[in-house]
Amino acid sequence: MRAVQITRLLQNLASQGAAAASYSSLRRLAPLASQQSSLCRLYARDSSTESFAWSVGSEPGASTGAPASDGAQENGATSGLGASFKNTSDKDSASDEEAVDEKSQVLRAAMSHVSRLGWTESALVQGAKDAGLSPAIVGSFPRKDAALVEFFMDECNRHLEDEVEAREKELSSMLLAERIAQLVRLRLQMQIPFLSKWPQALSIQAHPMNAATALKQRAVLMDDIWHAVGDRSTDMDWYTKRALLGGVYAATELYMLTDYSPGHRDSWAFLERRIKDAIDCRKTAQEASQLAQAVGMGLSNSLSSLFSRGSQM
Repeated sequence: MRAVQITRLLQNLASQGAAAASYSSLRRLAPLASQQSSLCRLYARDSSTESFAWSVGSEPGASTGAPASDGAQENGATSGLGASFKNTSDKDSASDEEAVDEKSQVLRAAMSHVSRLGWTESALVQGAKDAGLSPAIVGSFPRKDAALVEFFMDECNRHLEDEVEAREKELSSMLLAERIAQLVRLRLQMQIPFLSKWPQALSIQAHPMNAATALKQRAVLMDDIWHAVGDRSTDMDWYTKRALLGGVYAATELYMLTDYSPGHRDSWAFLERRIKDAIDCRKTAQEASQLAQAVGMGLSNSLSSLFSRGSQM
């Protein structure tokens, strides 16, 4: 009946002029349109876990016989949309966590193929198969070979932290140079199983797209080593120490590539010599700085004395 009445009113509006029908006819049309629209259901979904029923003019779950207020309509729609967005956000978050976990599984499984296939996409494909995942997941790695190298670097750095905690008493009884040499040696020993493929890893890290991450990982490593040996400096000496140790680490890393001595003992001897040189260089720099300060103070006192004598004359 209401639909027929609305249709007739619309026909009258069309036959009359706009000015004549603008007030009286529209006043008659408005209540009918409001009542009709309250019966129109915009969205309904029922399941075993959740049920949403949105209607124009009624709250979810309420009867549609009587029109609801504008505030009730707005609150019902807002709460329904909020719940929908929350469910979508939760699903997206769970999906992202699952994707990250699957990538970690692929990278970890791929490490067992690096010694044979190198730091390559082929190693990632084999890792995906070992993890029981589709090889298509390899396409989700934007920098495939770099992702594998960076994963290995992060894993080694975390493993070094565990070694520091396990050897805390042993390290505390050593001299500073011995502690540094021991920690650098522990970290470099983690690369020995992949030493034949390490030149490839270095070339990947040197690529302009990967250099920033590689430098950051090495900077974090140098900071972790100095922090583990008890360094708490906060002045310019902080940068000097890490730069010197970074040079020693890189030099020993390259030396290992051509070291065929039993147990890489030549590399460890090279490492100890370079650390001793770095510490001596640091001491020399400190002594030179102190000497420069002393000379400056001496010159200042001499000039002050000379000026005071000149003023007395």
